[in-house]
Amino acid sequence: MSDMSSTSKVIGLQYRPAQGLPQIVVKGCGEMAERILRSRNLSNGPPVIRDPQLAEQLYRLPMDGQIGPELFQLVATLLAHVFAIEEQLHAEAS
Repeated sequence: MSDMSSTSKVIGLQYRPAQGLPQIVVKGCGEMAERILRSRNLSNGPPVIRDPQLAEQLYRLPMDGQIGPELFQLVATLLAHVFAIEEQLHAEAS
């Protein structure tokens, strides 16, 4: 039996304001996490934020599960950071 807490985990979030709270759209651990990272579009893909503690909490949620109130503040901070990175990348590309 493997210890999932010692393996890498990847969680993909999607946030569309009109659809409510952010939701889990992809997740994987170990080799699957590595494949997810390798398959993403490096030039146009979403930024990768490394936060093992948040990943551990989000990984427990079901696929297509919405972020609950206990994680909302953390995920909101994460999304604000991602939006700032995306805005900076768009400004540099212009």
